[in-house]
Amino acid sequence: MKPEEQRAHGVTPGLRQDYATRTAEQQAAFVLPYLEAGMDLLDAGCGPGTITLGLARAVLPGRVIGLDHDAEHIEEARRLARREGVDNVEFRAGDVLSLPMEAESMGAAFENNLFIHLAEQAEQAAKQIHKVLKPGGFFAARDVDEDAVLWGARSDVIAELDKLMFAWHQNRGSDMKLGKRLPSILQAAGFVGIQTTISADTKSTPEDIRSHADITLALLDGPLGRAIIEHGWADHTAVERLRAGIQAWAEAPGAFFANVHVEVIGWKPG
Repeated sequence: MKPEEQRAHGVTPGLRQDYATRTAEQQAAFVLPYLEAGMDLLDAGCGPGTITLGLARAVLPGRVIGLDHDAEHIEEARRLARREGVDNVEFRAGDVLSLPMEAESMGAAFENNLFIHLAEQAEQAAKQIHKVLKPGGFFAARDVDEDAVLWGARSDVIAELDKLMFAWHQNRGSDMKLGKRLPSILQAAGFVGIQTTISADTKSTPEDIRSHADITLALLDGPLGRAIIEHGWADHTAVERLRAGIQAWAEAPGAFFANVHVEVIGWKPG
């Protein structure tokens, strides 16, 4: 597997730009009401840190640790924190399956679309997070579920793209239908008082639709397209048909895209 394909989603320039626009207000709205000044928080799978900085501002003067396995993302996050003057956050390279911090040292933890890439190891990660939380601390988890992906102006080609995208993720060890399992994952890890909500990341403006199309085209030109050919899921003609289909979708009246997410908060017994 090529190095860029080992990273979550095979991070292309378009995806990097998309990640850079994400905020705590968008992706972590369900947890913000529970954050308190002075609380210490872990952001597991923090990516380039845009959400993490919003969480850090919410818990001032508490400290936030952003953890990610991708050293390039960690450097981006550190630069962003310096540029925005957020100094109660620390970014570390590390593995959520073996957290590099003391037991019962954090008041809260958060993850956004990390567990889908851990698949069957998600429960192990949840147990690691449970271990580092203080008694009475909580864990907020948010993951997409492929069964609830919505395309406005969906065509047969888009349906074919969805199936191949799912096959690609599955081949790489990701479970894009994990969202619905989040409550049971947290319960199995020892969390109690579990609360579940639903939200969606939506692309509906012409600019967002064009950006989503460009991101998808970059994947078809890169790791996704290569995997389709290498695994024999389809041929070059099919990949070109997919490229034309996503281009047509971006221009279609009524086009939109929505990823529905399951959001779960659970508490460590006090």
